[in-house]
Amino acid sequence: MHTYLTTNNYVRRIFGTKVYKLSLSAATTCPNRDGKVGTGGCTFCSGDGSGSFAACASLPISEQIAQAKKILGAKGQNMSYIAYFQSFTGTYGDLEYLESMYQEACNYPEIVGLSIATRPDCLDDKVMAMLERLAAKKTLWVELAL
Repeated sequence: MHTYLTTNNYVRRIFGTKVYKLSLSAATTCPNRDGKVGTGGCTFCSGDGSGSFAACASLPISEQIAQAKKILGAKGQNMSYIAYFQSFTGTYGDLEYLESMYQEACNYPEIVGLSIATRPDCLDDKVMAMLERLAAKKTLWVELAL
């Protein structure tokens, strides 16, 4: 018989408390949108890059975090959070810019982890090195669209 663990129970085991995901945006794009591979996107993302619940991409990370916490309301007060960068492809584009966005989120003590959505074809050696640096700071989940 197999035992399955819900994400909620898994996270409680790791962090010792309930953790909420804060949907944030690094204002990235995707090779299926910018013309490198195609235009118009793909089946994985909606028109907004599956970031319907993400904070406004034009805001600094600090304001996005505050906005996302506000959306949670009272249930999310004084909690631990995972900074969730789902929109588009989180490892595609200017890596210095992306790393600075992710590092900024890591600077908040209540942010216990990062979750970055990407594609397998956007995980070259430079990206993997960036992900290693991020994982040295906080728990890191990489969400792959397959």
